[in-house]
Amino acid sequence: MKRILVCVGLLVLVVACAASAADVVDVRAKNGMVSSAHELASKAGVEILEKGGNAVDAAIATQLALNVVEPNASGIGGGGFMTIRNAKTNEVVVLDYREIAPQSATKDMFASEASKKAKESELGGKAVGVPGAVKGMFAALRKYGTMSFAQVAEPALRLAEEGFEVHPMQQQIITDEFEKLSKYSPTCVFIVDGLPAQKGTILKQPQLAKTFRLLAKNGPDAFYKGPIADAVVAAVNKAGGAMTKKDLANYSLVEREPVKGTYRGYSIYSVPPASSGGTHIVELLNIMETFPVGKWKHNSAQHLHTLAEAMKLMYADRGAFMADTAFVKVPLKGLADKGYAAKRAGLIKQMEVMKEVAAGDPSAFEKGAQKTADLRGGGEKHISTSHFSVVDAQGNIVASTNTVNYFFGSGVIVPEYGFVLNNEMDDFAFNPKSVNAPEPGKRPLSSMSPTIVTDRESRPFITFGSAGATRIISALAQILMNVVDFGMTMDQAIEQPRIFNFASGGKAGKLLIETGVDPKVVDLLKLRGHDLEVRPFGGYFGTSQGIMFDWKTVTMDGGADSRRLGVPVGY
Repeated sequence: MKRILVCVGLLVLVVACAASAADVVDVRAKNGMVSSAHELASKAGVEILEKGGNAVDAAIATQLALNVVEPNASGIGGGGFMTIRNAKTNEVVVLDYREIAPQSATKDMFASEASKKAKESELGGKAVGVPGAVKGMFAALRKYGTMSFAQVAEPALRLAEEGFEVHPMQQQIITDEFEKLSKYSPTCVFIVDGLPAQKGTILKQPQLAKTFRLLAKNGPDAFYKGPIADAVVAAVNKAGGAMTKKDLANYSLVEREPVKGTYRGYSIYSVPPASSGGTHIVELLNIMETFPVGKWKHNSAQHLHTLAEAMKLMYADRGAFMADTAFVKVPLKGLADKGYAAKRAGLIKQMEVMKEVAAGDPSAFEKGAQKTADLRGGGEKHISTSHFSVVDAQGNIVASTNTVNYFFGSGVIVPEYGFVLNNEMDDFAFNPKSVNAPEPGKRPLSSMSPTIVTDRESRPFITFGSAGATRIISALAQILMNVVDFGMTMDQAIEQPRIFNFASGGKAGKLLIETGVDPKVVDLLKLRGHDLEVRPFGGYFGTSQGIMFDWKTVTMDGGADSRRLGVPVGY
C-alpha cells in the first residue's frame, strides 16, 4: 500500500511515474523537506523548518517524533549515526552515537550453548548496549543547530501526550513482538487489556513525554547521570543485565570524517566504522563503475548478474576486514580504492557464477596498511531501524539512521520513562576469538549508512539512507545507480525491486530477488547458474527515505519507501 502524500506551505508539485513494483509519487518543494518512515515525524520536522529552524533542528524534531510514532524501530534507548553537510562551508561530518558495550561485557558472554538457547544477546538486560542517541541529539543541536532541545521537542511532546492512531502495520509489529514485550514489559502502553494495541487505537505515551520534558530542563545529564540513568540501570539489571551508572556517565560521542568516494563523477560522503556501510557502498559502486551499467536495460539479466557478483565480492571483504577501528586496524583506504575495485571486478565473468568467494587484499592498495585476519561479526538478519533525510532552504543537509536493533529492541522498556532499550549487543560476534566479540567500550559493527551525495559541480544532490541491516549497503548502492545510470527520480529509484547476494566465510550465499523483477529475467539468471529465491516486495530488502535536488527546476524531490509507512513532506 502506497502512503498518503503530505505537503504544506508555498509550493508543492506531485509527479507520478510508472514503476514495476509500486506506485511512484515524488513530492517536490521549494523551501525545505523531510522524508522519514512516518508521516507524523516528517510533519514534525517541517514544523520546525517553518518556524525558522535549520536542517539539524528539524532533524532532531523528526528523530524525537519517530521515537513516539515508531518506538519499535528507534528512540532514545538506542543509537545511530548522523551525516551533516554545512551549507556555508560545504563541510561534511559524521556524528557517531552508536551504542557501546558496558564494562561488564566479556568476549565469551554469548558463546555458551546455554546463552545461545536463552537468546541472551537478543532478549533482556544482557542484550542492552549503553545508549548513545541522547548524546547525539544534544551534540548536533549544540554545534550545528539554532534552537534549544525544548523548542525542537515540542511536536514530539504533543504526539506523546495527545496520542496518534495505531496503523495496521504497527499493530502487526506489536503482535509479532507480543511475547517479548509481555515477558519484559507487561505494563507498557503497547499492551492494552492484556492484548497488543489494536489498529485505530489512540496510543498515548505520558511517560515518554515526561522524559522529553526532563531532558529539555536538565539536558543530557538527566539521561546519563541523573534520574533517567538510575531507571535505565534498574531496568537493565532487573532483566538480567549488569550495567552501572558509570557505564552511562562514561558514554562518549565521536565526531568522524566521512568515508569519501565517487561514482561517475558524483561525490559520496558516508559513515566509517563502527559502521561498515559507507566504506562498502563505495567499494560496491567502484566495482560497478568499471561496467557500462547505463547502457544495459535496468534489472536485465546482465545488469542483475553483474550486480550480484559484485555484491558477493564486497560482502566477502566486509566479513573479512570490518570492525571497530578503536580496537582493530582496518584497511579503509584500500577497500575504497578504485584500483582495488578494478582488480575485484576482474573476477566477474558474465556467463559464470562464483560459488567460492574469497576476500581480497586491500592492504596492497593502502600504503602502510597491515593485512588482517578474518574479523567476521554478527549476522544482522533483522529488518528494523529507521532512516530520515532533511534539507532546509539554505542548503544544509542531514541524513540520519537510528535504531534499537530488533523491533522493540531487548523487550525492556524503562517503566518510569516509557522508552525502549536496544538489543545492540546482538550485533557482536558470539565467537570470543573474533575481534568483533564483545569488549567493554566497544561499538558493535553496524551497516547503517546515512549518506550525502554531491553532483559533478559539487552541489548538493542526494541525501538518503535505509533500514534493513546488511541489506542497507546493497539497497543504497542500487538506489544511487537507479538515479545516476538510469535517470530515475528519487521515489522511482527507491520503489524499484532490489536484489541481495551475500558472501561469507569464502562461500557465496543465495541470490535473493524481490518480487517485481521480470520472471523471464529470473529464468535467465537461473540458466546462468544462480542459486536464487524470489521473495515478496517488502522491508527485507531495505526501506529507504531520500531527497534529491533538481537544479533545473530548483526544487527538492522527495521519495519515501512504500515498504514502510514512509512519507516525504515539503513546504
